[in-house]
Amino acid sequence: MGEKGRKILIIDDDPDFVKSTGTVLRSGGYEVLEAYSGKEGLEKSKTEKPDLYIIDLMMETYSEGSNVVQALTDDEETKEKPRIMITSVDLKGPWDSYPEDDWMPCDFVLQKPVSPTDLLKYVNRALGRA
Repeated sequence: MGEKGRKILIIDDDPDFVKSTGTVLRSGGYEVLEAYSGKEGLEKSKTEKPDLYIIDLMMETYSEGSNVVQALTDDEETKEKPRIMITSVDLKGPWDSYPEDDWMPCDFVLQKPVSPTDLLKYVNRALGRA
């Protein structure tokens, strides 16, 4: 499958973030799927088979995003699919003490707000088109 039409599932409880991120991704030629909770995201994952996931760390609960990542990692069908965690948590503060590979099995962890240019750059990298 070429670059155009690759499916990206955004899992975030903030409708404004989902809409703006979807607009950026569509401008890059991606098909965008939307989920507004971890549960909805996991359900859409099974039916829609996205190529990449963009997941908010904190949604209804503090651990909802990490629970989604763990479920994707544990599932044979999704464990190798790239994941980008996006969070408004201060990554320069408390998260400095957690090496990325040890605390969150994601390709990238980005801090909100993410510029459109950076978002597309990391999405392309995660999909192997650096």
